Amino acid sequence: MNKKTIILFSLFLFHFLSPTCAQTLSGKITDAETNQPLEAVMISVLRGNITIDYALTDAKGQFSLPWKHSGMLQLNISLLGYKREMRNINAAGILNLSLQPEAIVLKEVQIRPGRINTRKDTVRYDLAQFASSKDVHIKDVLKKLPGVDVDENGQVKYKGKAIDHYFVEGMDVTGGRYNQINNNLSAKAVKSAEIMENYQSVKALKGKINSDEVALNLKLDPKAREQWIANGTLGTGWSDNNDKILWEGGLNALQLGKGKQSVYNYKTNNNGKDLSNEQTKLTGNGQQQVPLSGFLSQPGISAPLDKNRLLFNETHTLNGNRMYKWNDDRSLRLQAGYTHELIRQQRGNTQIYYQPTDTIQIDETYHYRLRSDIANLELRYEDNSSRNYISNRFTVDGETNRGHSEKLGQTLQTSQLSAGNYFNLIRNRESGTWEFRSTTQYAYQPASLLLEEGKSKFNQHNFYTDNSAAYLRKYDGFTQQYKAGIQGERATLKYTPTRQPNDFNASHLSLHITPYFQLERGKWLATLSLPLKADRYFSQQRSFLFFNPSMYLRYKLDYHWTFSLYGSLKRSAGDFSDLYPGLYQTDYRTWRDGNGLFPTSLTQTYNLYGEYKNTVQEFFITAALTYSRSNRNTLFEQSVSENAIVYTRRELPNHNDSWNLSSTLSKGIYDWHLKTSLTLLLSRSNGKQLTRLADSEGNRQSLLQTYRYDYLKAEPKIIWSPADVFEAEYHATLGYGGSKIGSDTRLTPLLDFVQRLHLTFSIGQVDLRLSGEHYRNDLGGDAHLNTVFADASLIYKRKKWRLEASLNNLFNKKEYAYTTYSTTQSYTSRLNIRPREAMVTINHQF
Repeated sequence: MNKKTIILFSLFLFHFLSPTCAQTLSGKITDAETNQPLEAVMISVLRGNITIDYALTDAKGQFSLPWKHSGMLQLNISLLGYKREMRNINAAGILNLSLQPEAIVLKEVQIRPGRINTRKDTVRYDLAQFASSKDVHIKDVLKKLPGVDVDENGQVKYKGKAIDHYFVEGMDVTGGRYNQINNNLSAKAVKSAEIMENYQSVKALKGKINSDEVALNLKLDPKAREQWIANGTLGTGWSDNNDKILWEGGLNALQLGKGKQSVYNYKTNNNGKDLSNEQTKLTGNGQQQVPLSGFLSQPGISAPLDKNRLLFNETHTLNGNRMYKWNDDRSLRLQAGYTHELIRQQRGNTQIYYQPTDTIQIDETYHYRLRSDIANLELRYEDNSSRNYISNRFTVDGETNRGHSEKLGQTLQTSQLSAGNYFNLIRNRESGTWEFRSTTQYAYQPASLLLEEGKSKFNQHNFYTDNSAAYLRKYDGFTQQYKAGIQGERATLKYTPTRQPNDFNASHLSLHITPYFQLERGKWLATLSLPLKADRYFSQQRSFLFFNPSMYLRYKLDYHWTFSLYGSLKRSAGDFSDLYPGLYQTDYRTWRDGNGLFPTSLTQTYNLYGEYKNTVQEFFITAALTYSRSNRNTLFEQSVSENAIVYTRRELPNHNDSWNLSSTLSKGIYDWHLKTSLTLLLSRSNGKQLTRLADSEGNRQSLLQTYRYDYLKAEPKIIWSPADVFEAEYHATLGYGGSKIGSDTRLTPLLDFVQRLHLTFSIGQVDLRLSGEHYRNDLGGDAHLNTVFADASLIYKRKKWRLEASLNNLFNKKEYAYTTYSTTQSYTSRLNIRPREAMVTINHQF
C-alpha cells in the first residue's frame, strides 16, 4: 500500500469515526427575544414518530443527552408558549437554539397543577400543594408526601429505604444529623423537595460506577433563602408525679443559602421529649466508618410505646454547624454537638427460659438511673469536580455513660474517646480513573462494672488503619476497577477482675484486593465484586483467606418498573470481644467465656426486589424477598440458674437462616388531599441453642435445641386534610408472632395491636388537637393488656407568636407491660410511664 493510499484511508477512517467520538449531544436553549435561558425545555429524539430518548434543560437553559444512536433521527424541541423546532440529526455534538415566543389560544379548561413531577431519576414535590397552616416544621410536611415516610426517630425513608443524603439547597450542613433541620426549619420556608434516585455523590465517578443511593434536597422559598431564621421557646408545666415542675426551652438560628449555611441550636426539657436524636447521624452516605466493639453495654430503655410516654429525663443538647461552598465543587463544613442527659426508669422483668427438661423463671424489679454525656466534632473539606475529587474528614467523638441500680447492687460505666481521619482522592485521566483512600482511627474505651463483691475494669485501646489504591476504566458501557490495599489493627485489652491484670491482644494485618466489574446494556445493569483478603492474627497464630464475592443484576423495564437481584457470600472472624478467650462478667448475674476458641462465620445473602412508581397517579409500591443463612464454627452454650447465667463458647458447627418478605405501598389522592401507605413484613428465622443441664445425680450434660420464630407485621397510615379547618392522621401497627422450641414446645402467639389517631380542628387562629392511642398487648398464655391514652392541646397563632397549652395522659395511666420472644426464652417487662401532665409553651420567631 503506497503512501497516498494510506493517507486517504486514514482520512476516510477519521471521517467515519469522528461522529462517534462525541458521545454527548449538549447545548443551550434561550428565548429569542430576551436571550434569557429557558428551563424545562423538552428535547426529544424521534425515530419515525416514536420517542426513543429525551432530556430537559436546567435552570441555566443547558441540556446534556448521552448519544447512543446511529442513523438519521429527528430532534423535537418544545416548550409551552414557544414555537416548536424540528431538526434532523445523525450525530452527537453541540446544539444551541433560540426559541420564538408563540401566543396560544386555549379552550375553556380547568387546569390543575401536578403536585409531583419527574425528570429521569429525580422526583420533585411541590410542598405548597401538601402543606397546611397546621404544619410547624418541615418534617410535618415530608410525612405527607406519597412515597416518603418519617419514622418516630425522624429518619426519612423513600419507598421504604432510608435516604443516604439530606441536602438543603444542595448542601449537607448537618453531616447526616438532619433532625437539626427536620425539627427546626419552618415548614413555610421550604418551596419544594427533590428525591434523587441512583444518586452518585462523587462527580468524578458519575457514569462510571453505579450507585443505588437516594438523596433528598430541599429548595427554599426565595424569601427565606440566605435569611437568618431564629426561634425561641419557653415552657413550664406540672406533673402528677409528686407535683413535679416541668420545663421546656430552646433557641435556634438557621441561615440556609446556596453559598453558606449555618445551624445553631440549644434545647432543654424534662417533659419526655427525646432530644438526643438531634445529635444522631441518620445517614451513612458512603463515608468510611470503623465499627467499634466493647465488652460492656448499658441496658436499653425502650418499649413498643411512643418514647415520650416512658422517658423520664432531664436533657440539654447543643449543636453548631457552619458550611461554606465557594463554587459548585469546593466546600468546607465544621460542626460540633453535645448532649447531657439524665434518665430514670422503674422496671420489672420476668424472664422464662424453656430448657429441654425444665423451665426456669427469673423475676426482678429495680430502679435504673443513667447519666450520659456525648460530644462530637467534625471538620470536612471537599473538592468535588468531574475531573478530580478530594475529600478529607476529621472527627472526634467522646461519650461517657454511668448506669446505676441500687437494688441490683450494680454500677456500670462505659466510655469512649475516638479520633479519626478519612481521606479520599480521585483523579480522572484519559486512560482511566485513579483513586486513593486512607483511613486512620484511634479509640480508647475504658469500662467498669462495680458490684458489691468487687470491681471489674476493661481498658481497651484500638488503632486502625486502611490504605488502598484503585484503578478504574470504562469503555463502551463496561467498567473495570481493580483495588488493592493493606489494613491493620492493633487492638489490646487490660482486664482487671482481680488485683492481677489480664492482658489480651487481637492485633491483625491483612492484604486485600478487589476486582470489580460493571456492565450496562440498555435496560440492563450487572455488577460483580470479587474481594479477596489475606488476614493474619499474630497473638492467636491464625491466618485466613477470606473470599467475599457479590453480584447485582438490575433490569429497568421503563420509568415505572424496576427489578433487581442480589447475592453475596461473606466469610469473617469475630470482632474484638468475640476473640477474647477467657471468662468475664457483663452485669450482676451474666458471664461470658470465650473458652479459648476462635469464631468464624460464613454468611450468604440473596435478595429479589421489584418496584413500581407512577408519579402522575402518586402511586409507589415495592416488594422484596430476602434469604440469609449463616454458618458458624462455634456456638454459645447457655447455663441458667436463679443467681447466674453463663454463656460458654463451644466448638460446634451450626447454622441459622431467615426469610423476609417485605413490601411498602404509598398512594396519594390529589382531589381528597389524602395520603395512604401500608408496610408489610413477613419473616421466619430458624436457629439452634445449646443448653447445659444437671440431672438428678448432679451430672452435667449439654443438649441442643432447635427454635423457630415467625412474625407478621402490618402498618397502615392515613393522613387526610380535606379542608384547612380539619386534618386527621391515623397510624396503626399490627404484630403477630409465635415461637416453636424443639418438637414439643410451642409458645402462645403474641398479638400486639397499636392504634394512634390525631385530629386537628382550626377556627381562625386557633387549633384544637385531640389525640388518642390504644395499645393491645398479649403477655403470654391467656393474659393480655389494653391501654388507652388521650391527649389534648390548644394552639393560638398570631403573626410570629405561637402559644400552646396541652394536657397529656388524661386518663392518668402509670404502668405498661409487654412481652417478646427470642431464641428459647420469653421476656415480659413492666415499666412506669409518665402520668397526667400539663404544659404551657410559647414560641416566637425573630
